[in-house]
Amino acid sequence: MTKRTVKRVLECILLAILFVIFVFPFYWTLITSVKSTMEAIQFPPTLWPSKFVWSNYAEVWQGSNFAHYGKNSIITSVGATAVTIFFSVMAAYAFARYEFRFKKALFALSLADIMIPAQVIFLPIFVMYSSWGILNTYFSFIIIFIYSGSTIFFFRNAFMQVPGELIEAARLDGSSELSVMFKVMLPAVRPFLITQIMLSFMSKWNGYFWIQTLTTNEKIRTLPIAMNNLVNQTEDYVSRWDLSMAGSVILMAPLLILYIICNRQMKVAFIGNGIK
Repeated sequence: MTKRTVKRVLECILLAILFVIFVFPFYWTLITSVKSTMEAIQFPPTLWPSKFVWSNYAEVWQGSNFAHYGKNSIITSVGATAVTIFFSVMAAYAFARYEFRFKKALFALSLADIMIPAQVIFLPIFVMYSSWGILNTYFSFIIIFIYSGSTIFFFRNAFMQVPGELIEAARLDGSSELSVMFKVMLPAVRPFLITQIMLSFMSKWNGYFWIQTLTTNEKIRTLPIAMNNLVNQTEDYVSRWDLSMAGSVILMAPLLILYIICNRQMKVAFIGNGIK
């Protein structure tokens, strides 16, 4: 009983430490976002604001044109996510359920972008897009994600777990391959599909490199670019950390809402019970 009690106490201590490590940054961001400018840079820092300054959010939203950047973030993130999922599902279905020449070689080649950093290929892509005249357009940012090796890889693994009898039964009922793909395969891996949509949307929403690379003005730039502008904002040579934190809360709020909505499905997918 003594050993068991010690083990439980150590587990609780470890969980408490991990809770502080992962949750405290969110708490600090939220609290700092409603502090005054001077209290936000005060040392030693305060863990609770002496006065809640809710106007920080209005100042960020209006003064930093967050409505414009937010609209761009929604359009580019939703469009890029839809393109990534649609084409990855089709490619993964082919790799999982069809036999054709050079299948293994092509699948290995499709995973190349996992190993090749974007910084290696951004220059030829920029030159190519510039020659096509599609820089500073939503299309340029969305089309770059028409292919995703990691998404293809994970969808392929999920599709391979679907029983072959289920697919054959659908084909015997006269279903086309597109019907089998979208009406049989995807519902069978629904938790995994929701998880991939969430992860893909999150990466596009937080994306900084490609939107900065493929734009030369503020026309389609997104919230991460606006956040970079906020970090560099000062008043009387004092950094406006209160505004930076308010902008961070606005940036992460949609992701937190999506996580709360998709939480259960994501847990099912990660523990390996996504196929039913």
